[in-house]
Amino acid sequence: MNRARNNLERIREVEAVIFDLDETLIDSQQGLKAAHIEVADHLQKFLDEHHVTVERNTLEETIKHVDDEMNRIVKYNRDLWWQKVVDTLCPGKRFPPRYAEKITAEYWKAYDDASVPYPDTMSTIEYLKRKDYKLGIITDDDGIVGRKRQKILNLSFKDFFDAIVVSGDEVTERKPSPVPFLMVADKLGTSPRRCVMVGDKPFADIEGGKNAGMITILVVRRRWDASVEADYEITTLSELRTLL
Repeated sequence: MNRARNNLERIREVEAVIFDLDETLIDSQQGLKAAHIEVADHLQKFLDEHHVTVERNTLEETIKHVDDEMNRIVKYNRDLWWQKVVDTLCPGKRFPPRYAEKITAEYWKAYDDASVPYPDTMSTIEYLKRKDYKLGIITDDDGIVGRKRQKILNLSFKDFFDAIVVSGDEVTERKPSPVPFLMVADKLGTSPRRCVMVGDKPFADIEGGKNAGMITILVVRRRWDASVEADYEITTLSELRTLL
């Protein structure tokens, strides 16, 4: 009860709302599905050439598992992911680095083409702007310097944000280190205590926000096996209107 009362008192003092990007503002699950299919097509060809028989469902599930695992341990260089998939399915086979780079490029093209803002993203951003909140984005890089920022610059809602931090590009520390969270608060000209961090990954967005002393709100896009708990949970961005 005391914790809830304390959080409500802090909510009233909030000046800035900071968002994660993927699976928070944009529906990257659709992008991941498209990217995984693209990768599976290429890896299927590689496996066939080496006379390795793997069911398509097993191949796609392995790609998804590696994607989740590498995100958890903050290893974003996709060129290294495909060898890990091959190691799982046919140990001892060497995946050519140049072929890995080609697949990574196709992965990102499919991902970006299929990743679009959630239906309530724009209306929520506009609502928060009308309420005079400062808005920020904090997102990890994709293992390729400059790629994530360029992606943000291509988004329709980019001009609504007052500060953007791509951790891994502008600062070496990535989530859940408090460093990039403190950086975005500083860019917004406010104290971390007066910031709300909204994200979908407990082990990155919520833990990082807490490490920086921010109020945390988890958008439950899917359930992760994580021990860290947010101050609040919502299932859609539009629910922020009930808190802010």
